[in-house]
Amino acid sequence: MSTLSRRTALRGAALAATTGAVLATPPATAGPRGEEAREAFTVRDHRGRQRVLADTRRPPVLIGGRVIPAEQRQGPANGTYLIFNDENGDERGGVVAGASQASVSLDYVNAQAITLGTQWQGQHGATALFFKQMPDPSLPVEQTPPMPTRVELVWSTADGSVLALNDSRGRPRIVLAVDAQDVPSIRVLDENGAVVGQLGL
Repeated sequence: MSTLSRRTALRGAALAATTGAVLATPPATAGPRGEEAREAFTVRDHRGRQRVLADTRRPPVLIGGRVIPAEQRQGPANGTYLIFNDENGDERGGVVAGASQASVSLDYVNAQAITLGTQWQGQHGATALFFKQMPDPSLPVEQTPPMPTRVELVWSTADGSVLALNDSRGRPRIVLAVDAQDVPSIRVLDENGAVVGQLGL
């Protein structure tokens, strides 16, 4: 991969606070130096609901009383996952770390809200912060449409630094950039992506 797309370089799980939990772990095995080794552990509250999960494999998503298969979660299959759940057991955020990417995410009730992440390969890399529009919170997760990204703050070796402010359909309307050659610019775009105002060298 010679470049990294700023829209697809970063995705992860999500993050939120937890309280009042007890620890439950699967059987341990001996590590290479004799210490106990576990592939995963779960912290549950007094009602038995998951509040924190640490896993060395991509876990399923618990939300709205449903279990969404692990295959539908973005992220590396064998990365490090730290997942946080609210008092109802629903996922509200997490941290993901892999060999070529890492991210922290926060969730709305039924959709991802904020993602901060980085990805790299060889001499190429990217770091980004995405803010998503909030959907109707009354919709169940399976009926929630994809939400547009409203703010993108990105640096990449290919594109330099970019701040894009997007409209309600996810279309960039104001773009501030300092490209990889250190050339600054400010562009204002219409709904079709045409430049209607520009300031740059």
